[in-house]
Amino acid sequence: MTPLVSVIIPNYNHAPYLKERIDSVLNQTFQDFELILLDDCSTDNSRDIINGYADNPHVSHIVLNEKNTRNTFIQWERGIQLACGKYIWIAESDDVAESTFLETLVGQLEMNPNAVVAYSHSLMIDSDGQELPYSWHKKGSPGTIHTFDGNTFIRQKMLVDSRIYNASMAVFCKSVFQLLPKDYQAHRFCGDWLFWTYVCQHGQVIEVCRRLNRFRQHQNKVSVKSMDQGQNWRDNASVISCIADLVNITSLQRRCLRGRWTKRFHKYDGANREEIKQEFFTILDGNLLDICCYEIGKWFGFLKNQ
Repeated sequence: MTPLVSVIIPNYNHAPYLKERIDSVLNQTFQDFELILLDDCSTDNSRDIINGYADNPHVSHIVLNEKNTRNTFIQWERGIQLACGKYIWIAESDDVAESTFLETLVGQLEMNPNAVVAYSHSLMIDSDGQELPYSWHKKGSPGTIHTFDGNTFIRQKMLVDSRIYNASMAVFCKSVFQLLPKDYQAHRFCGDWLFWTYVCQHGQVIEVCRRLNRFRQHQNKVSVKSMDQGQNWRDNASVISCIADLVNITSLQRRCLRGRWTKRFHKYDGANREEIKQEFFTILDGNLLDICCYEIGKWFGFLKNQ
């Protein structure tokens, strides 16, 4: 029988976390899913761990690359092409899920045929699984559930920062994938910000204010390496400009947006600063006047994730 959900675990060198991740998927209270395991030519013992699950009845595909693609979004697409389910959960290989994750999010999607994505809040953990003393959700996670029009959600929760900041926290409709532009794949650091924005354009968005996902922070993450090398600034500039073009914001709001990220860049003193500075400002076209607009505009709520 065709499963309702396809769970994709794209892995690269996450052997220390991989068994815990796979087990947290297999132990879901919701069991109508297939599991697709992908490995992008890991150099650790990830493949041994993955092959240990070959006989599990939930595992429909194991794909072990012979050459590293160097792009997690290519792995996402490969998994989605293999998927049979109505819904897709990209469960990153270093994260962990609460046992009710799928039951909660899939239940919400099934009750709302106009919704294309549902996401939960996340608990931030370190490499040892211990809770970290910070959260992306400043208002907390009170357990409430909110439904947004997609374009409203982009304006309120994706324009300034991405509220869907980790693939593991979201389940989306497979049917929208073929409708998405593929340019997000070119942004290795924050292409997921653009990916989720594109998804949200096609229907309603459900926010479940419960921490059902554990988002692991460690030094082997692609995002950490990109930030150390300054690569994130190029991607940020391109993605911010793209999202601003997708929504109807005023010229003043656009200036505030440029000013916010221009101010942030001026604090960067890492590797390749001058080279990255030229690229960043060529793309974003920010200046000191934009920073002034941002400082004034933020007091009036021109740019504020809600």
